[in-house]
Amino acid sequence: MIKKKFPIATGFLLSSILILGACGDDDQVTKPITEDATETSDGTEGANPEGGLAEENVGGEVFGFTDFELNVDYADQDDALEISYEEDRDLVRAEYENKLTDENLEGNEAFDKIEQSLAELELTADMPDEEVISKVTEVFSIEPDYESIEIEVTYPEGTDKDYEASGN
Repeated sequence: MIKKKFPIATGFLLSSILILGACGDDDQVTKPITEDATETSDGTEGANPEGGLAEENVGGEVFGFTDFELNVDYADQDDALEISYEEDRDLVRAEYENKLTDENLEGNEAFDKIEQSLAELELTADMPDEEVISKVTEVFSIEPDYESIEIEVTYPEGTDKDYEASGN
């Protein structure tokens, strides 16, 4: 009876390993990221050809920040717009969800959607909060009737800044 359980348990274990191995990190950007947001993603200047950032561009060299998160609520829709960009060494993750247009993108697709906007932001840690909020709403075409907006940015020197506004 023990002999029959061993092959079943082994088969179950191997199946589990295969299933877990097949699960990928969907929000990972696997295409090269360049400093010139208007350049096609085929170019590898300033980028890691395997995807993400080249070592010399790690740490906010491309967009001026290493993490960017945006959350916009409207009166009739919480979390109407959520954008996330994160650099971790040469690994880059991106997510884009717009409930108003029913878009939910991850990885390369999300990055394609937000790349130009991230490049246009040109945020710095010493910018006044109002200027950051104004720039983000302009660049991402956020309607002025939002109920609340929350922005979290990590700048290259490690400074974490939170920006919030409500009730336009």
